[in-house]
Amino acid sequence: MTSRCRLLWRRFLQLKKVNYTVVPRAFTHVPKKISLPCTLGFSLLTLIGLEKKLNAEDELILSIKHCVLFIQRNEYDKAEQLLHVALKQAQQIQHQLGITYIYDVMANLALEREQYDKAKKLFVVVSQRIMADGATEDDLRVIHISVKLARISHMNKEYTTAQLGYDWCLNKLNSAVSINPTEENVKLLAMAEDWYGRLFLECNKDDVGLRYMQSAYEKMTSLSDTEKEHLVIQLNDLGTVCVNIGKIDESIEYFTKAIDLGKQIPDFEDLGVFYVNLGRAYLKKNMIDVARKSCGHGWKLGVLMKNNDVKHEAELCIQEIKNMT
Repeated sequence: MTSRCRLLWRRFLQLKKVNYTVVPRAFTHVPKKISLPCTLGFSLLTLIGLEKKLNAEDELILSIKHCVLFIQRNEYDKAEQLLHVALKQAQQIQHQLGITYIYDVMANLALEREQYDKAKKLFVVVSQRIMADGATEDDLRVIHISVKLARISHMNKEYTTAQLGYDWCLNKLNSAVSINPTEENVKLLAMAEDWYGRLFLECNKDDVGLRYMQSAYEKMTSLSDTEKEHLVIQLNDLGTVCVNIGKIDESIEYFTKAIDLGKQIPDFEDLGVFYVNLGRAYLKKNMIDVARKSCGHGWKLGVLMKNNDVKHEAELCIQEIKNMT
């Protein structure tokens, strides 16, 4: 997995987009640096095919690489401008694979920027181009795009359309994994399950949503290149859902795992998030002393990391404890 892919789609599962305030005073602070496996957020299309047909120093290849570099740096306007230049270059030399790849990068960039209607149109174009080139609906590239189209419907609150899309994709992906359980296939299945689970949360079907999210987490832990940052966010989200449906012991287990794993990440500034959520879970069990210790540690981390959101939430948690004693 390349650093380019890690950086490009690091925010796909951030809490601001997919987690919810599921309990009173639940802490849904957004970690700022979350990386996901490449296939979760980016594309199954790669530069490899282009570089085999063109000189690696070709102007088109360099333009595309500069586009990706701008995206890595969050310089989205510059990336989009250069993508249009690259698209024109590809069209001038009639490089069909290059055109498809650039449209795909444009679509993913639009999705990253929450420009959902634009992203949808571009993903449809990419899908049409791939299928015109011989791909069938069982092609993993087509399914990958279909998952993202379902996600777009989900984010636009078109829940019926989103559910139909997720169901279709999960059926295809489960078949693909049963036949060929590669890490690429399992990653895509895990992404679809996680997003589908979060759709059920929005529809107040927390038990169903939890099952899909748990399944996605288990698959991600089985893969060799899943980053710790991704797993700690999944653990925190699972703990939050468990609190909402009254599974407090399970929530404590998830939050504790998130803390243990978060400690292994150098300079992870959002570790205090998990301590505060753990403290609130302990409050549900009237374990005042343990809750005070956990929220207090979260406050210390907020101060140490100069993270005012964590510090503020920890202070609210501590005030809750005072009100109970």
